[in-house]
Amino acid sequence: MHSDYERLGGEEGLRRIVGDFVDRVFADFIIGFLFIGRDRDRIVQHEIAHAAEHLGGPRAYAGRPIAQVHRPLPINRGHFRRRLALLRTVLRDHDVDDEIIDRWIAADKRLEEAVVDGTDCAPPQQGDAV
Repeated sequence: MHSDYERLGGEEGLRRIVGDFVDRVFADFIIGFLFIGRDRDRIVQHEIAHAAEHLGGPRAYAGRPIAQVHRPLPINRGHFRRRLALLRTVLRDHDVDDEIIDRWIAADKRLEEAVVDGTDCAPPQQGDAV
């Protein structure tokens, strides 16, 4: 039986999918601002390693802890959900099987609490009732 990683075409297949995904998040009108000034190629490498790890590939994510990297950023739950929606769209556009999509999205969903700043869609503004 082949792993999801192998079914996606290994490193080469994952690079195509992740490259497309990263291009879309960088260009996205909702979350693209989070990537201004960021190193696209570095993000692609980290995304590939992270995906390969949970898809049964030979690589493991070895970057800084996810929370350490993301918690200082203004990432709210809406931003996180937008990222998942973009990922799902990219996976469908690349004709990835639904069961692999579901497993990939589930793996990324488990990172939500480590990534988001605790707000739903926008932090309260001064004078807002909390």
